[in-house]
Amino acid sequence: MDPITDYLETNGPSLTSEVAQYLIDTYSLTPSAARKRVSRAGGEVRRLAGIVFPHKARFLYLQQQFGSPWYWESLAQALIESNSAYGYAIAALRQRGGIVPAKQFPTICGAPLRQQRQLSPDTIFERLSDAKLLTKVTLSGVGECIALIQEEGHYETQADLLRAELLTEDILLTAVKDWLRRLGIASFGQVALRGGEKTPQVGTFAWDLSAPCYLGHMVRKGPDGKAKPGFVACDVFLGKDMTGAGVAPFIRKCLTLRGLPKIGPCMQILVANRFDHDAFLLLKRHGIIPATPKTLFGEEVAEALTQLTSVLINAAHAIIDPGQFDDLFRKLSKIEGAANQLRGTLFEYIAAEVARQKLATEVSMNRIFKVPGSEAEADIVAVTPHHGITLVECKGYSPRATIPDKLFKRWLEHNVPTCYAAIKQHPDWKGLPISFEFWTTAPLTDESMALFTKAKSSIRPSRYTIDLKLGPDLLGTIKKTRNPSLITAFEKHFVKIEREPEVFPENIDLDMFPS
Repeated sequence: MDPITDYLETNGPSLTSEVAQYLIDTYSLTPSAARKRVSRAGGEVRRLAGIVFPHKARFLYLQQQFGSPWYWESLAQALIESNSAYGYAIAALRQRGGIVPAKQFPTICGAPLRQQRQLSPDTIFERLSDAKLLTKVTLSGVGECIALIQEEGHYETQADLLRAELLTEDILLTAVKDWLRRLGIASFGQVALRGGEKTPQVGTFAWDLSAPCYLGHMVRKGPDGKAKPGFVACDVFLGKDMTGAGVAPFIRKCLTLRGLPKIGPCMQILVANRFDHDAFLLLKRHGIIPATPKTLFGEEVAEALTQLTSVLINAAHAIIDPGQFDDLFRKLSKIEGAANQLRGTLFEYIAAEVARQKLATEVSMNRIFKVPGSEAEADIVAVTPHHGITLVECKGYSPRATIPDKLFKRWLEHNVPTCYAAIKQHPDWKGLPISFEFWTTAPLTDESMALFTKAKSSIRPSRYTIDLKLGPDLLGTIKKTRNPSLITAFEKHFVKIEREPEVFPENIDLDMFPS
């Protein structure tokens, strides 16, 4: 067997410098002869294109090794050892199963959004994409994602798990926000979370959570004599155990931030279900707080978050257990805002199942529609091929609440026209009748109702139609599914139970009752 092929089979994908050293040590070749032998390697030996290592070294692998865990681990390690930003990005993706929502890539890759002499997340993706290492894929219920190259369809089976983990992480971030505010660590009204209008940012880096901190030891005086706050920055991950390689991008981000002269002290926190020994020691060694849901909020909340992920995966497969959701509402009620998030998520899953049974056979969730200069998300997209397409906006509020006017107005004046424009460019949908529906468990204000009525009368049905379904309408539709779990879940969490007034007979003679 060719010695180079033999080496790669035994030791895995490697740099040309490592293979050349093996030939020198084992076959007593001169360095020049070894380098020439490696440069002429053929057969099953492949070279990674587009990425050059220090001293012009290249990354070698066997054809059958491409895309394997061994391949990605070796490549990430080689890049990290050369302090390459590409390696940290690959390591972060590997920690997360090879895929993340595109909007989260700038947060997890360890690179600054914009900084001199540093590669930005966009540049890292472009170059790794050119090297055929990263790609963009769209997952149902998640949207556009950045992923390590794998065979076609590899990530489709992960869509439900990824969405469930992301939703659980959103509730965890709400809990961390509440915890930081209650302790006075974060400025109460200035905590930014991922998924909001603005990306949480400290310095030149993106985070899952950020906030100014006015604790005494964190505040510094600026040149003008005014107090400058410190910061709190936090990332979360609730997938598999964090490894040493998995925390390396976060550590790089933290250390680079500390080197920025105009940024005050920053408390840096990484929250995960569990850290392996190496990861824990690395974080502690660099002055970073490794936290778990259990250490922050206690065992009951930690168990509820774990339970929530599995319950949401079941819900994605139309297995909605009202009792399990009741238990989660009880356990997570300690977290301010968690019940509202959970209620909204539950309603989306109920609505998706209703859409499957009553609207169309092809139903997807949380699809992003883009046109130049604008984008909008549709909670549910229900398509009947050759017949029509319905886009549903879901608002699972408490029945005692009211839908904010600005929220309804944005759907009507931004989401609807943006999605319509994108659909008219879709090769399979542009000729279909289009309907937009707003499903809400809470009432609209008179102003929103007037806006809806005016818009409905002015839109030509030949373009598209809009419709509105309020709580009582939805309850009737859900009852028609004859699905007991859907009906029970909806009635428990989205129907306001009015107590019947007590009625007493008239002209009653109270003297007839003994005192």
